[in-house]
Amino acid sequence: MLRTKVIPAILLVSILALSGGCETHAQRKEAATLRWKKATAKAKIPVARGQLENGKLDEAEKTLQECLEVNPALAEAHLLMGRIHLARANLTQASDSLNQAVELDSNLDPAWYLLAGIAQQNAQPQKAMEYYNRAMSLKPANTDYIIALAEAYASRGRYDDALNLLEYKTKLLPDRVQLKIASADVLSRLGKTEQAITLYNQALLLKSGDRDVTEALAYCYIMLKQWDRAAKMFEDLSDNAQDTQKNDYLQLLAMCCMNAGDYGKAVTYYDRLSVNQRDDPEIWLQMARAALGAGASKRAYACAARALVLRPGWPDAVVVKACAQYLSADYTAAVKTFKRITSDKKIGAFAWTMTARCYKQLGQTARAKKAYDRAVRLDPDSELLSLL
Repeated sequence: MLRTKVIPAILLVSILALSGGCETHAQRKEAATLRWKKATAKAKIPVARGQLENGKLDEAEKTLQECLEVNPALAEAHLLMGRIHLARANLTQASDSLNQAVELDSNLDPAWYLLAGIAQQNAQPQKAMEYYNRAMSLKPANTDYIIALAEAYASRGRYDDALNLLEYKTKLLPDRVQLKIASADVLSRLGKTEQAITLYNQALLLKSGDRDVTEALAYCYIMLKQWDRAAKMFEDLSDNAQDTQKNDYLQLLAMCCMNAGDYGKAVTYYDRLSVNQRDDPEIWLQMARAALGAGASKRAYACAARALVLRPGWPDAVVVKACAQYLSADYTAAVKTFKRITSDKKIGAFAWTMTARCYKQLGQTARAKKAYDRAVRLDPDSELLSLL
């Protein structure tokens, strides 16, 4: 009887033990599966990053969503999701994702950097500087972080702080040419043009041919009216530029040559511009002026006439045409042309002055005197009157 009762009890204990063992195994299996899924999710992060960098935003977002469903604590996944939102200009969503990233990992410096940029766009300069500082404290040698913080200082008028930061970092990282350029940019903004030029030139020694530095240097030379040096910079830029950009540099180059008094070169550059801009009256007018300065009266006349075909009655072109006639000693024709613009408010006084000179050359003293009197009435302080 005792044996009969004992056997079922042993079987019951055994069954319960076995059941317990099965449950533990199932739990272990589930935990292992979860660990595998989390590991797989983490392994997909580089895939999502590659998709993002190749501009495949939708694919990257889908990959990241799969990762975050399995493991919501993946800080880098939130960072990449923030970058996707930024690429789509969704600042609020980007901010949410990036804040989640730094909550999970406060050492994620790219997230702080991006949050700073968002703060700047949201007109929160103090917060932007705080976040840039966080990013830079984590990666003190990151050039982007240093320059961004310096720019944040400068945007608030804290130019000394910006320059001190850049100077300090430049001493620690002397090979970082971008830091010199950033310092030069700030100095240029402050009107310390000569100091900026020094740094831009140092930068060019380290980064020969850099377009942005060369262009910044050219504009600094223009600020100081050092036209020859500015022309040299724009000449280098135009040699390595293409299409529309090349035309922009050629126009600046021609302008510098005009201001430097090198009219022959200016004519050459305007001539090159006219190849692709034959219907632009401004180009023909500028070429006419350059030719006039170079003493090429016939060419000046032809270019001014072309400008007037494209823009009839244009006073600025008429006056160049008249001056070209005067230089060619065709005083009678010049008088007729100058008289077309004597009523113009801007150049009427000049037109009467030149009309007086034409009459003087023709020996018509009385008419010269009348023209002179009209010029005086319009502009009594004109320096040209002393030439009569």
